Amino acid sequence: MHIRDTMEPWMKMSLMLCVFGFLKEFRPSEPFVTPFLTTFKNFTLEEVNQRVFPVETYSWLSLLVVVFLITDMVRYKPVIIVLALSGVATWSLFIWGTNIAAMQAAEFWFGMFLASEVAYFTYIYAQVEKEHYQAVTSHIRTAFLLGRFLSSSVCQALISSGLTSYSELNYLTLVAEIMLAIWAFLLPSVKHSLYFHRREDSSAVLENNVASAINNSSSDISSGQNSRPEGIRELFLMACTYLWQDFKQAFTNPLVVKWSMWWALGTCGYLQAIIYSQNLWEDIVDEIKEKTGETQELYNGAVEAIYTLVGAAAAFACGWLKLDWAVYGEPILALCSLLQGITLLVSSYASSLWLAYAMYITFVVFYQTMITIANSEVAKNINEDSYGLIFGVNTFFALLCQTILTFIVVGEHGLALSSRLQYEVYGGYFLAMGGLFLIMALYNVCCRRPLKTWIFDPLPAAQTSSVKS
Repeated sequence: MHIRDTMEPWMKMSLMLCVFGFLKEFRPSEPFVTPFLTTFKNFTLEEVNQRVFPVETYSWLSLLVVVFLITDMVRYKPVIIVLALSGVATWSLFIWGTNIAAMQAAEFWFGMFLASEVAYFTYIYAQVEKEHYQAVTSHIRTAFLLGRFLSSSVCQALISSGLTSYSELNYLTLVAEIMLAIWAFLLPSVKHSLYFHRREDSSAVLENNVASAINNSSSDISSGQNSRPEGIRELFLMACTYLWQDFKQAFTNPLVVKWSMWWALGTCGYLQAIIYSQNLWEDIVDEIKEKTGETQELYNGAVEAIYTLVGAAAAFACGWLKLDWAVYGEPILALCSLLQGITLLVSSYASSLWLAYAMYITFVVFYQTMITIANSEVAKNINEDSYGLIFGVNTFFALLCQTILTFIVVGEHGLALSSRLQYEVYGGYFLAMGGLFLIMALYNVCCRRPLKTWIFDPLPAAQTSSVKS
């Protein structure tokens, strides 16, 4: 009975968050959003490519920093509710909107939906004790993948069987988003947060630093015009102190910088490739129809389901890898980036939809594998309470790079390239990333360790000494 009383609170919280994560990822209309916009809404592929989809990237970037700070200040739940309501707004506009402006508004709210996910991913660390982090994170990850897999499988089954159209899939997604909003209101409130509402056992050193900063910077307080410090200002200065301490501790570590750099650059390219993948597949289908007169059926949902399963298996397998990533990190990052670039270049020239699908699955699996390792390596080298901050910083830089890439390559005021030419650029982007990490690997081999030592004694020094002993 005592064990049950001890386990019930965190298990209940885990279950509630798993349900939320499942509903959040159950979006059966998403694999077919481009066919929906081009057939049922009668927009051209160029309009979707250049005027609709870029709004998501711009919105996501512009809202992320504000959402991150507000999330901690208001203690998560209000932002999680905003996330759910943003999903309702997004798919309501998709269903009942009739012009480009309405679709752009839908993409804006979807950017809010994505930016607000930081509240969901950090909410758990404020609600569950540290000894349960690993178990609950595993539960949430499983629910997250299950929701995405079932969503993709259901939409493909409904489309292939002719039971629903692309348009009707949006109603299923809207129902899931409404359920998500209801569930968001049922989540318990949070009493503490990482920066603005620390627990009572916060560092006394930091508190003294903040108090000193307040006394030095506030002439009104020191002159006695106010009888006590301003609560909001004191809270803000303390939060900034905590943020700066965690940021400095993380990004003065070369290993964190290295893995965060790949995290940001890799995520930028990954997001760009998956957002515009459906446009490329539409181009391939249209070209096949022009050449042969045949209309090829799309299997976007099946592809999403397959890569979700394979990506999950690859991410799980990473837990069994026993490598010294400080030594082998750069070569593996270089190799995977080069292979990702090749898959995107092959996709850009593909005349077969099946080849494009295969390259897409391969590309995503490479990303899911390496981002899992990057997450793990970063987490090993930072304060566990600062993971949300580092996640937000890396995501911000990824979106900043993606916004620049979108404006130059996709936007109507930039080059406005076709889908195939875009994928050539994205392929070159990953090849350049691979070259960068290859140079870093060669530098580590040739400059940090003599080449002769590397050839005849390839093991790290610690391993070599243990072998000799």
